[in-house]
Amino acid sequence: MKKRVLLLAVSCKTGGLCPGGIDLGDPSKWIRIVKDDGRAGAVQGYEIDFGKPLDIIEFEGRSMPQGKQIENWVIDNNSCKKKESYGPDQTKEVLDWAYQQYSYNDFWGNYKAYLNEEEFNAIDVPSESILKVSDIDIYRNNNDKWKTDFNWHKARFKIKGVSMTDPDFYNNGSVHIDNAYIVTSIPKEIDDWINHSTGEKQAYKFVSKIYKI
Repeated sequence: MKKRVLLLAVSCKTGGLCPGGIDLGDPSKWIRIVKDDGRAGAVQGYEIDFGKPLDIIEFEGRSMPQGKQIENWVIDNNSCKKKESYGPDQTKEVLDWAYQQYSYNDFWGNYKAYLNEEEFNAIDVPSESILKVSDIDIYRNNNDKWKTDFNWHKARFKIKGVSMTDPDFYNNGSVHIDNAYIVTSIPKEIDDWINHSTGEKQAYKFVSKIYKI
């Protein structure tokens, strides 16, 4: 099946990249591009014709949902080609449109950086979200992991310690942004991490792209 996708995130993933964006055939839906390895693994830059956020790519592919990530697709026959690109002066207009069109603009039912097993198992919404946030801090924590804190209009307090995989902010030190759109996601399975203090399985949310607006 031919798909045309507006890339909104090309984030770092173990072994490569995790690209994703709006399905231009149905902008209420997300398409995440994964490797055809049965594990939803990372793809390499050449497999998406070195597409970047705000590029439009086109490919022949197949839906390959896995766990909560029902949006996963694989590319067939090295068919992906970059077709168009939006410039920096068009960023806000494009993101305003994507935010209005896309079906899920929430944070999976709580204001934490993770979901517990009960919360995760109850999810019946997309695994990808677009949020409009403010007072954003990006930093490396004491465990050498990149994190972000932000305010969101539905939360009663600042959301803190969310994992951040946007390569544009790696190695730039701490950064503060007043207002942004962010692309955020959850993993395909709950057992990505276990809290060694409590033994509780936790599915950690992560921010894959941050757009200053």
